[in-house]
Amino acid sequence: MEQKSDTMRDRLLARLPQPENFTAYRDELAAGLERKEKQLLRVKWAARALWIYVIAFTLFCFYRGEEWLVTPNGHKFEFASLVLFICGALQLMKYFNFRSRVEILREVKQVQLQVLELQASLRRNEGK
Repeated sequence: MEQKSDTMRDRLLARLPQPENFTAYRDELAAGLERKEKQLLRVKWAARALWIYVIAFTLFCFYRGEEWLVTPNGHKFEFASLVLFICGALQLMKYFNFRSRVEILREVKQVQLQVLELQASLRRNEGK
């Protein structure tokens, strides 16, 4: 059992990138994470805007009254409201999924940088 964990460890460590310039790699990762954060913010605002539109659409539906809803245009309006509600729910799910992916990516890259720093310090100590 001990041997399997060592081979798994070796395989994971072998997959780590070996950048020539560690500070440039760290800056590149920071810039990539910053882009993901900006993209996450855009998705968040898109979800908010869609939900504001859905709520306004629904309030307009209630404003028009029940007699209007039984007309053909009212039925179309109800159907459009339902479609918008589903699109809004999907947009929220997309936001929460993307937010989780960005958080996990941030944690993984942080651990990756720590491992690379440890490897670099071990190489320096071995060279002395």
